[in-house]
Amino acid sequence: MKRARTVAYWTVPSLVCLLIHWQGFTAWFRADDFAWLSSFDRIHSFHDLLIALFRPQAQGTIRPFSERAFFIIGYGLFGLDSLPFHMVIFATQFAALALVALVGAKLTGSRAAGFCAALLWTINTASVEPLAWVCVYNEVMCAFFLLLAFYFLLRYVETGTRPYKLWEWVVFLLGFGALELNVVYPAMAAAYTLLCARKLFRGTLPMMGVSVAYTVVHTLAAPPPSTGDYAMRFGASTLRTLAIYWTWSIGPAYLETPAHVRRWMLIAGVAAVSVALFGFLALRLRAGYGAALFCVVWYVAALAPMLPLRDHITEYYPYIPLIGLAWLGGWGLVEVWRRGPGGRAAAVALAALYTAMVLPRTVSASEWNHRISIRARDLVEGVARAHELHPGQAILLYGADDEQFFNAIRHKAFPLIGMNNVYLAPGSEKHIAEPAGWGRVEDFILAPAIAARALDLGELQVYDVRGKVLRNITTDYGVTLVESGMPLRVSAGEPLTAYLLGPEWYKLDVDHRWMPKRATLRIGAPAEPGKNLYLSGYVPDALGAVEITVTVDGAPLPPRTVRPGPFEAVFPLPDSVVGKSEMLVAVEVSRTFRPPDDPRELGLSFGVFEVW
Repeated sequence: MKRARTVAYWTVPSLVCLLIHWQGFTAWFRADDFAWLSSFDRIHSFHDLLIALFRPQAQGTIRPFSERAFFIIGYGLFGLDSLPFHMVIFATQFAALALVALVGAKLTGSRAAGFCAALLWTINTASVEPLAWVCVYNEVMCAFFLLLAFYFLLRYVETGTRPYKLWEWVVFLLGFGALELNVVYPAMAAAYTLLCARKLFRGTLPMMGVSVAYTVVHTLAAPPPSTGDYAMRFGASTLRTLAIYWTWSIGPAYLETPAHVRRWMLIAGVAAVSVALFGFLALRLRAGYGAALFCVVWYVAALAPMLPLRDHITEYYPYIPLIGLAWLGGWGLVEVWRRGPGGRAAAVALAALYTAMVLPRTVSASEWNHRISIRARDLVEGVARAHELHPGQAILLYGADDEQFFNAIRHKAFPLIGMNNVYLAPGSEKHIAEPAGWGRVEDFILAPAIAARALDLGELQVYDVRGKVLRNITTDYGVTLVESGMPLRVSAGEPLTAYLLGPEWYKLDVDHRWMPKRATLRIGAPAEPGKNLYLSGYVPDALGAVEITVTVDGAPLPPRTVRPGPFEAVFPLPDSVVGKSEMLVAVEVSRTFRPPDDPRELGLSFGVFEVW
């Protein structure tokens, strides 16, 4: 019997987790996942590997273990099979749940409290995306590292054995490869030792030095943005953000639930659980239990780095902070339960209230993530089948909606199946929302003139993507397509636009095209004055900073200097081209370079030309 209880103690939280989040376990890839998966194809040398692992990306983040290595190794071994990725995610979560129970038992002196804490944590809505969306694995790995490091600290406090301190350091340092949030661990360790093992407080100070050094180096390598959603906003807004995250921690994210419950009832439920939680905290503090205050410190410390992100409030940000509240809540439920029939009734009522508020939203959010990821899979697999039926032809997608765009198309999923020439049909911008900062839908649309020419030449197939299975509508679509003159956007990296490029350009290199010292192209002219010509491309490191000179119909425009790396350059167009059917653009770079084992003299890599 005792053995069965032990087995249940360690396995039930994981089984409950799998029962609730099983749709996350069976989900596919979506959105940002495709950007990380594509990292594998950019690695051709050890230098490329270092860049892939450590170059700041995605709002300046550097996460070599949880994002870079995870996706590179996973894609290299399993391709677009998502199951192995989710197996790693859930295995890490199961280990974290075991640590939540183990640490909770040590903090509270009750194995039952640790067990309840693991259950409270796993049913919360904040756990949905870390378990269902592959690219949020960084949260799961970070939680595991923080919990494991803290477990070793507790063992060191209990035994005084030096190897536990060494292992705490090892895990703490590894945590920086998972998520920047790892910097808060020294504050957690310092708070615990100050409250419960004051003689060991000084031993946490070197860790604080490491976190400060990491923060300084990270800031220098990837300065935080000063504008946009990820800009840090300090002031009274942090208190509002804290209040939002608190309600999402006690109740469902966004205070929404699929159950027919009025909003005021959810707010009342959050208030009731909060009062019970703080009431229990006060009782524990009066009894001299510093560990109770530490549970709140864990929550605040883990949440603090996200509070200045006023414009990027995200439902999974409370995932790690919630561990502290889960410990306190599990402890409270067990203590109240032990106070007789009345206490048991109160404990059951509070647990039922919390579960009723969060669990329906957790399940529905997991179902939503699964559904949109499967839609992304159906679209990608449908395009793959179309490519097999029509090798060498481009694919035009008709009827794409917001979900398909933001979860597959925008993040360029198709190159992962060997398809670079997939476009949205003209007019798609009318049916797809365009949130600020998310890029332009027009960048993915094929101009009517280019589409009409490609259809005439048999270079393009059109598929309706509004159903589960893609349907070929090429013949019907060609009849309805109306040309609108020369395109105002020409991508040099697309084969369908090659007819607009002058003879100077080199052959296409997968998704980009190199120019020599000078190259020309034809593009539509603006219908009204005040428009600009936008150029985007890439300057190789070997070229250094160079000057770009552009002429339009023979009229020179003010030159621009661009530096190594991706570039964008803007050239005001003269009024003399307004109203023309087309214009001839010539681009010249101040110098070229010749790569080893390549006879070509290379200038810039393009890229897009656009009148806007």
